[in-house]
Amino acid sequence: MDLSFDIHNDKGDLVRVALSYYDTETLRAFTDDPLTLTLVFYDVTLVRIAGSDNVGIRTLKAVSEVLSRFMAENEASVLCFYCDDLTDVRHRDKSITPQEYRSRLFSRMFDMHIRTNGIKNIVNYQVKIEDDACPRFAHFITPEKYLPAVRLLGNILMDK
Repeated sequence: MDLSFDIHNDKGDLVRVALSYYDTETLRAFTDDPLTLTLVFYDVTLVRIAGSDNVGIRTLKAVSEVLSRFMAENEASVLCFYCDDLTDVRHRDKSITPQEYRSRLFSRMFDMHIRTNGIKNIVNYQVKIEDDACPRFAHFITPEKYLPAVRLLGNILMDK
């Protein structure tokens, strides 16, 4: 099941939060761990549909709220967020790559939401995938009780 949520703001920005389902057969390419295969994994994609300035904090908070609400309603789900470099992101610290900037931004955004709302059972597990050209980053948003299974999958991805 694929889903999307549109987030508008008063500056004319439109951000689409798209969740794409990974079927169990796709996961079997990485692991045969029984617990991991009982979870439902969704790829999270943020797509800027309209707007040209930096996305504001309110919009980022709205993205966090949508993801948090989805997690609360779908207990066995794991959200996967891959930080790519397909589009440039303006940022001040040129010593880090766009992927690392996105990863840091995503972590701050989600971790702030968790703290602000007193959510205790959802964790943001980050994986750094070393690559000769450039390191890449992935995040798994998971209920804490599934963290061992998600760590197993993350370790497999880091080795690939």
